[in-house]
Amino acid sequence: MKKAIAAVILGCLLWGVDRAFAGEFTIYGFVRFDAVIDDSRMQSHQFGFWVKPEAPGAEDDGNLTMYPRLTRIGARFTPVELDKDTSIKGLVEIDFQNGGSESRQILRLRQAYFNLQRGDWHFLAGQCWDVISPIFPIANNDGLMWHAGNLGDRHPQARLTYRPEGGFSLAVAAGQTGAVDKKDLDGNGILDGWDAALPFLQARLGMEQPKFKAGAWAHWGTEETASPVGASMGGETRFTSVAVGLDASISLTDKLTIQGEGWTGRNLTDIRGGIGQGVNTETGEEIASTGGWAQIVVMPNAQWKLYVGATMEQPDEEAVPAGGRTRNGAFYAVGRYRPWKPLQVAVEYLYWKTTYKGLNDGIANRVDIHFTYNF
Repeated sequence: MKKAIAAVILGCLLWGVDRAFAGEFTIYGFVRFDAVIDDSRMQSHQFGFWVKPEAPGAEDDGNLTMYPRLTRIGARFTPVELDKDTSIKGLVEIDFQNGGSESRQILRLRQAYFNLQRGDWHFLAGQCWDVISPIFPIANNDGLMWHAGNLGDRHPQARLTYRPEGGFSLAVAAGQTGAVDKKDLDGNGILDGWDAALPFLQARLGMEQPKFKAGAWAHWGTEETASPVGASMGGETRFTSVAVGLDASISLTDKLTIQGEGWTGRNLTDIRGGIGQGVNTETGEEIASTGGWAQIVVMPNAQWKLYVGATMEQPDEEAVPAGGRTRNGAFYAVGRYRPWKPLQVAVEYLYWKTTYKGLNDGIANRVDIHFTYNF
């Protein structure tokens, strides 16, 4: 009875929203089904970041997981003219990768922001993708090869972008530190990024032409603890997160594109670096890391897209604690086929390897077969 009442209320709300905003937004998204097979244990079977170390004799401890969690729905609000030079628009987007059971998935807010434009200037406020690391590998859409060579995520932020004619752009953002890694090194119940009482800062200088896109970017953030971390080595209460990087996408022909990113930095867990290791809690040392990825995209016709690529991340082994991860990455091949425009069928293969300090390597052959209906 309660479910029936809730369904009626939800239906009335959706009808009311549709009437109130009729013609002022567009619904978009897709329904997606994934079937993922691993022949070794990942840290998460769906949201894969690295391969667990393998005990002798357990190298082929595989798994199969099937899920619709990446199904996505969004509302793109039509620009509203505020005056002759100024307009505003917005976007809200959700999916279902937020826990729950495999038949009772929980909604996840991906993006929710408005964008105010006046001439060549854009002001964005809300939750959106980071300014840094704007492109990503095509394989492993669930985890985007984070902690394995690709940086960046979505954060609450305020962003100012200058984009005049000619392809040049400059974006600067201030956002919430700790929104992704929820770091609380001293265990006092207050996120270390909140305790620092400062936003992170990101900036990207970009250039975009019909066959060439590239950018240089930087990230800075700070974290603070109430008690020293790594007290046996003197202890630290303030930690800095820093990264610099480059991105590029080059169309050599109409059917061949090369893409990639490279970066270096330290204490990068909040922007998906360090293979999940930001600070060595035994020494209080920030863990430096370097990584990147590259892929080749081949489009033989309107129905097929083929990808071959590699990702890699390598933290400073001396800073990583015993049992920590010292290298992580994958080689991958992906084929995507659209028999009809709304429907896509794809197969991904990844050879994934993670090395450890003092433990056995983890090696996985990972296959993801997914079907997507776009609307």
